[in-house]
Amino acid sequence: MRYFEVSTPRDLDSFHWSGSYRAERQWYLPSVLCQRCETWGVMTAYPSVDLSTLPEKDELKSVWPQPLEEYVRRKALVLPFVPPEIQLEPGCQFGPLVGRAMGRFGPVTAMPSWQVLVREDTLAAIQEAGLNGIIPVRAELRNRRTKELPQYELEARPLVKLHPACIQDRDRVPTCGYCGSHGFYLPPERWLLGESIPAGLDLFGVEDTTRIVVSERFVDTVNRLGPSDVVYREISVE
Repeated sequence: MRYFEVSTPRDLDSFHWSGSYRAERQWYLPSVLCQRCETWGVMTAYPSVDLSTLPEKDELKSVWPQPLEEYVRRKALVLPFVPPEIQLEPGCQFGPLVGRAMGRFGPVTAMPSWQVLVREDTLAAIQEAGLNGIIPVRAELRNRRTKELPQYELEARPLVKLHPACIQDRDRVPTCGYCGSHGFYLPPERWLLGESIPAGLDLFGVEDTTRIVVSERFVDTVNRLGPSDVVYREISVE
């Protein structure tokens, strides 16, 4: 199976579609204000996680940095609502995108590259093709174009790892013993750890990065619906 990273084209003049949107999510875990290292948080989003029945949901309206103890308290509120394979970190976002959309959208939209949206007809084609790991959540985007098809965000859970050999020691950020901050600088030449890819998965996120990866089956399916303003960069597996 071949895999591809999803990204936004750099050349705006090459775009086929006029669609764009401005949207936010409903709930957030705060970033952490660490007394030993720095303020940090991730950009991972779980649009399928619904916190509307959480009595303390109004405490999760901001990603503004908080002391570690407050982050831990709020994280405990969210834990019962997330699947066990999800690892919560500071800055995690929850719920569908809510906002405004303008223009016409292609089959797939990735602006920014860590948010993949598909039109309703694209989602139908993906589901008919039997692709695996697809978690669609309807984006609550208001669009003046009443004939524009609804958009669905595809949740990309960071289940897969980069191969450790592609990350140099000099690019690793030492783990903070107090707050757990960790990570690495994304290597320009990178490949996936094959044993970390669940069998047959067609869309996923990459752990400790903002990258979303799709399978060759995904690319073939959506390309049948016409051009999208998306770049698919092949990433190897070892």
